[in-house]
Amino acid sequence: MRDTIVNKIKLAIIHAFAAGAFSAIVCYCYAAFYFSLVVDFSEGASFWSLFARFFVLSGVLTLPISLCYQLLLHFYPKNSKLMEFLIGLMFSGLTIGLVFYVLKMKEPIFKKEDTLLFVDFFKGFLMPMLFFPLLSWFTFKPLFISNN
Repeated sequence: MRDTIVNKIKLAIIHAFAAGAFSAIVCYCYAAFYFSLVVDFSEGASFWSLFARFFVLSGVLTLPISLCYQLLLHFYPKNSKLMEFLIGLMFSGLTIGLVFYVLKMKEPIFKKEDTLLFVDFFKGFLMPMLFFPLLSWFTFKPLFISNN
């Protein structure tokens, strides 16, 4: 039984890092596309700072959730649907909480004239990236987590 728990914890950690890395890569691609298509917000959020922040953010969100999920499924295998629902609800709640955090945060100070015209779009630029960790976690879940 101990080997099973240790194995599940290892899988949860690998799952969290894979989801975090994937989320950070998607975040970087999204920012690069947005910066080239609409407006360059790199003064407020550079490519590499976004990549690093979202890798850390994804890890902070996905690691405990992956661990909780694996352990809950291990100790309550008959209630796997309920456990999936509760973990999904918790992760979704954290993501929505981040949305409200971004809505409340101060606007960055931009110096470029073109960027100043689009300062109202900065929070709208950040919002989709808040959902990348959640989507990445659910994308990679079938690879690392089994219900038995």
